Order: sequence, then structure tokens, then C-alpha cells
Amino acid sequence: MSTSNTARVKLKFLWRSPHSKECYIALCDAVRLGYDTKESLLAVLPQFSVNRLVMGLDNLLAASMAHINMGTLSIDPDMRILETIVAGQALDLPLGSEELVSNDPLLIKILMAIGVQNPAGALTLLKPKVEEVKDDI
Repeated sequence: MSTSNTARVKLKFLWRSPHSKECYIALCDAVRLGYDTKESLLAVLPQFSVNRLVMGLDNLLAASMAHINMGTLSIDPDMRILETIVAGQALDLPLGSEELVSNDPLLIKILMAIGVQNPAGALTLLKPKVEEVKDDI
């Protein structure tokens, strides 16, 4: 039986803009399937308004998670990691909550350890949710 006093937290990442998550995922999936021009994206994603697509794409471009080259859109491979960590379970970390709250350098290190190549861009799309783990002993 361990009597360690190490604080623990659960760290979960959520989309910073919950209203944009469907648009991010739809844009990324469409581009991965080969719909990488303005015309093809508008044709394949009629369920989204043009304004909503533009706002979602603008956020992805600002975070360097999407790139336009000669009229063709590409999605950064980091987006697959972001989609996975947002959909996945919380990370159980041996840290105190005060160490993670408003500590972007530590969050960047955690994202880099997960495999994100552009952690600063990832943090523009994600927000951390930190919960302390209470021991019932």
C-alpha cells in the first residue's frame, strides 16, 4: 500500500470553440478524402454555411493546422492527434492542479510528449480542463 503524497490531476483537452468542432472535423475529413479545393469543399459539405466553413478554416489556418498552397488545402498531421486526444480519456498526471492552470509552457511540453509537432498551434484550438484526483483513503 502506497502512502505517497504526490498530487494527481486528470487533464482533458476540449475544443476551445465547442461550436466549431463539427466544422473542424468535417473539413479535416473532407480534405483527407481528397476534397481540397474551395469548390469541392463547398459541394461536399452543404450542411455547413459558407460563413461557418470560413470561420472554421480561418481558425485552422491561424493555428497552422491547415495550409493553402496554390488553391489546394492540406491538413497538418497534428490534427489527427488533436482529434484523438479530444475524443479520448483524460490523462492521469502526477501533478498538482496549480501546476497546470495557466501554465502554457508545461501544457506545451505535455502536448509535445504526446507527439504534437506544433503544440502552440494546438493550444489555440484546445483548452485544458484540469480536475484534481481525490484519494478516498
